[in-house]
Amino acid sequence: MKTVAFVFSICPFFFGPAFSQTPISGVWLLNGPGSESAIQLTPLGEQIRSDYDLLIDDPSLSCTPASVSRIWANPNSRIKITEQVDAIEISYELFDLRRHIPLGDPSVLSDSPSTRNLSGDLFAEMGSSFAFYEGATLIIESRNHAPGYIRTSRGIPQSPNTVAIEEIEVRDGELHITHTYRDESLFKMPLVLEYSFRRIEAEDVEIYSCTDADYDWFLELNNKSDSK
Repeated sequence: MKTVAFVFSICPFFFGPAFSQTPISGVWLLNGPGSESAIQLTPLGEQIRSDYDLLIDDPSLSCTPASVSRIWANPNSRIKITEQVDAIEISYELFDLRRHIPLGDPSVLSDSPSTRNLSGDLFAEMGSSFAFYEGATLIIESRNHAPGYIRTSRGIPQSPNTVAIEEIEVRDGELHITHTYRDESLFKMPLVLEYSFRRIEAEDVEIYSCTDADYDWFLELNNKSDSK
């Protein structure tokens, strides 16, 4: 995997007046669950995971994204990527999230979150990001995360110390993402997630119109199972 120092050193060569779109632009849908590396948590990471209760702590219950990886990995939700001269725009159908990521080096990184919903609410759980190209690969680096969960099903955490790298490219007509999370306070070694997406014939994402959720259906299902 690329080190941050290497990433920074190549930044000046891949953006500027010679901008041209890559096959990354378009509307995409997730292909299957993807894969992940071994999860090796520090004692602090293990404590956060053991304290996590899906039915109480999942931010999705309040229409809040738990992390960027959680939003990328949502089944059946459209994702639209638009490449501009000076920024990348990513529209996620889930929670009506809109992510504006400036192209450049770390100097363009803002203290403010890069993601808001259609109501204008900002979400630090998605971090503050900047992006650049390495050939046809789009690389996004995100910092300044609010505490959240990389995997909400198991309470795999992120923290303000978390640095996330998304490497995005198209191979054989599919969009591939390698998503690397580094955080020495939580992980003994970086956590690497990989997903692929298929392109769909659509011009935009649908409006999600999220309202506060609950897991009544889940509790009812468990109660029925327990009564058998």
